[in-house]
Amino acid sequence: MRQYEMMYILHPQLSDEDLAAAIEQVGRYVTNLEGEITQTIRETPWGRRRLAYTIRHNGQDLRDGFYVLIYFSLENTRKLVEIERALNLNERVVRYLVTKFEAPKPVEEKKQSDEKRAVS
Repeated sequence: MRQYEMMYILHPQLSDEDLAAAIEQVGRYVTNLEGEITQTIRETPWGRRRLAYTIRHNGQDLRDGFYVLIYFSLENTRKLVEIERALNLNERVVRYLVTKFEAPKPVEEKKQSDEKRAVS
């Protein structure tokens, strides 16, 4: 299974109940396609934040957004297209970005691999 990281920004005018429902809905996009969510971060340092620039979304100029970061795994990479399609159709999602996630290597392993390259 491949590991992915997805950050998305939700509309800032959502109530607390709607916000929780939107986060759960995005999580279902992953789980319905046989994916597994390992972590969802919506608190510090994320949460409601000021955007770097104004985003025009559904006829409104938004200056704030609610940031959510999730880590998940999928067996089939083609299912990412379906997740992105669902995110594009969701009016609560302002922006999103999905990237392949590779856990950082421990410092010792990195030094050993650098030493091997230097010897070669």
